[in-house]
Amino acid sequence: MLFSDTIEALTFQQRRILREHEMDMNLWGGVTLREIWPENCDNSSKKDVNKAYASVIKKIEAMRNECSDYGEFDSGEYRREKVTVIPDFPAAEKIMGRCPCPKDGELTRCCNLRTLDAVQQCAFGCAYCSIQSFYSKNNIKVVSNLDSYLENLVLEDGVWHIGTGQSSDSLFFGNDYGTLTALGNFAKKHPDVVIELKTKASRSDWVNMDLPANIIATWSINAKTIAEKEEHLTASSEKRIESAVKAAENGRLVGFHIHPMVYFKGWKEEYAELVKLLTSSINADSVVMIGIGTLTFTKQNLKVLREGGKRTLVTKMPLTPAAGKYSYPLEIKKEMFSYLYSLFPQEWKRKVFFYLCMEDPSLWMPCLGRQYNCNADFDNDMKEFYLYKINRLR
Repeated sequence: MLFSDTIEALTFQQRRILREHEMDMNLWGGVTLREIWPENCDNSSKKDVNKAYASVIKKIEAMRNECSDYGEFDSGEYRREKVTVIPDFPAAEKIMGRCPCPKDGELTRCCNLRTLDAVQQCAFGCAYCSIQSFYSKNNIKVVSNLDSYLENLVLEDGVWHIGTGQSSDSLFFGNDYGTLTALGNFAKKHPDVVIELKTKASRSDWVNMDLPANIIATWSINAKTIAEKEEHLTASSEKRIESAVKAAENGRLVGFHIHPMVYFKGWKEEYAELVKLLTSSINADSVVMIGIGTLTFTKQNLKVLREGGKRTLVTKMPLTPAAGKYSYPLEIKKEMFSYLYSLFPQEWKRKVFFYLCMEDPSLWMPCLGRQYNCNADFDNDMKEFYLYKINRLR
């Protein structure tokens, strides 16, 4: 870090803050903390040390406020430790949860998604992934008795939307372990419950399965640079869209998450290319939803990223407090989300349910041209739209 006498001259809090910045700077590559520390700092003078500290913090904040530049960024060859699949993991008493929106109050507009941890841990290596901080990174656990668990599951009142992509990639294993069969049986038993699969895989061998219409596969897609340099081991966004097209051609409804959007040099051009590819590849009639969001980190997520030490630029951002987490300032989010939405044809805006995922309620009107007074209104509107499109297929 800094030379030892300077360290001793700083307060504990100053050292902690600088240590976190330094860990992020190590992830970014390039300039080091030592290189931006003012020369000729008099460590015996508290005033001089505080002045030097303030100048360093100002320089780091300026770096964080810049658009990240991936032009010369080299994430290196991504190597992941060997992962063991445990295919006979018994379901815990409770593998149902809820989305990671704030549990108290309505700091973000939440759709009340319930989560089902059918598989725990992911084989992909997305730099920003929060799943890595939840489970053992070396083991992927597949619930072996999912069918019987779901058969005996009593749903709480109001539960209509269940996602399996919060604890793993929903389609990485396809139906290798009978997961989709179990979900299909459950969906047939509960025709008014929507099961959402969420993936960054290109696997499509499952599309011919006899799955009910209320199982919807959704793909997370991103700008080419982000997919290539931050979403390690995943299929390209082009391949993901191709898989969605195959599903649609087999009569399935699909959805997309353009999430997390990243603020980097060239972001406008690349997201415009992504939207053009998407809207020219698939008919809006086959698309239920498009969720939009951006980078959001918990303290634990940041801790795992920093300690992991893998090169990334995802933490090169202001890390503004946001509903108990850290994200971009609202001004940057407003710019990104409104621009992205403006790229879609009017036909898509009429036929597809666009929404902001885990974002501040104040962003809805300037970005999407509509807003909800409360989470319940959002939840009800989403439910009505989803079931309308699903029932058209039945």
